[in-house]
Amino acid sequence: MRDTLVRDRGHLPGLDGLRGVAILLVLGQHAPTRPLIDGFVGVTVFFCLSGFLITTLLVGELQTGRLDVRAFYRRRVARLGPALVTVVVATVVVLLVDRRDLGAGQVFAPAGAALSYSTSLFDWSGHAFATRDYLNYTWSLSVEEQFYLLWPFALLWGYRRNPRLFAALTLGFVAITLVLDLTLGLSRAVKYDPHEYFGTDTNALPILVGSLLAIVLLNGWLSRAMRELAPGALVAVALLPALAHRNDTYRPSLVIVAGTLLTLVALIGVVSQPRAAAGVFLASGPMRWLGERSYSIYLWNVLARIAVLHVLGHSLVGDVVWVAMFIVLAQASYHYVERPLRARLRGSRPLEGDGSRRTARPTGQLVTMPLGSATFGRAPFFLR
Repeated sequence: MRDTLVRDRGHLPGLDGLRGVAILLVLGQHAPTRPLIDGFVGVTVFFCLSGFLITTLLVGELQTGRLDVRAFYRRRVARLGPALVTVVVATVVVLLVDRRDLGAGQVFAPAGAALSYSTSLFDWSGHAFATRDYLNYTWSLSVEEQFYLLWPFALLWGYRRNPRLFAALTLGFVAITLVLDLTLGLSRAVKYDPHEYFGTDTNALPILVGSLLAIVLLNGWLSRAMRELAPGALVAVALLPALAHRNDTYRPSLVIVAGTLLTLVALIGVVSQPRAAAGVFLASGPMRWLGERSYSIYLWNVLARIAVLHVLGHSLVGDVVWVAMFIVLAQASYHYVERPLRARLRGSRPLEGDGSRRTARPTGQLVTMPLGSATFGRAPFFLR
């Protein structure tokens, strides 16, 4: 299984498709008619996949010699920054024009929190901003960035010294977060709790599980257990929308636990058996298309939803118009903001050619990568 990750720098199209599943779950919750009550499980899928991909990248660098933390953060800024700044600026303009009831501070404070990845802290503390509907979705980006402020240094300090001990410590943190989520979900009266929904600690479980999976696979541990779990990948993918269709809004920690387990099984199946049914489905053209644009879709669908609700309300027609709006906005953002600015911030330029993206480095050396593929190494991932 480790050879699968290493060969061709780990190009696994099914991982793009898994991102596509995640964004579909989120959209099911954000749609004007809201067919998927617990569609926020899609964020859990993103978290688990992100932990897996980022840890694969970082551990791979450690195993080959040196982990460049500054380059890691530079790549994150290049990957996430351009599109986020664009959508936040657009949202601020809309708020200043359309929401005359809000003061300047009420508009710019949440915008600043979104750009500084601190939205989750305000929601967690129960002091949500006045513009909650417009920028609140950036809480998930905040959770991830807070985690990745520490994770590279943890790997530098622990994994490089003793991979097995570090894996054991990570497993210990997985157990702690699992107990926390189960305690919050099972031992209290049913109520809405901002900490349970938005907390960095309550949402750490899927990121840690994905990270631990990457460490296990890259070291070739538990290969027999992985082979036994892999056939369940298609069932796990099918159960994710079933989980999202339930109404456990007041027990989000239980949805996090269930979603993490299903995503773990799906990841194992895609990585170890990419030509099996789950891998083939997730590697299909439509699923990969969604996965490649999932970050843009995640950023723009909320603003489109607000506009549609103002005009058409909670209707099926509103759903159709909303889908058309965010697809146009996301596609434009992907082609004219994300890709060119990402290349410029990295000091390279994208060159189109023959179904692949070639990145010209300042030295003139060309590196060819499959266009839009999920690739381990320095290629971009959603929510890296």
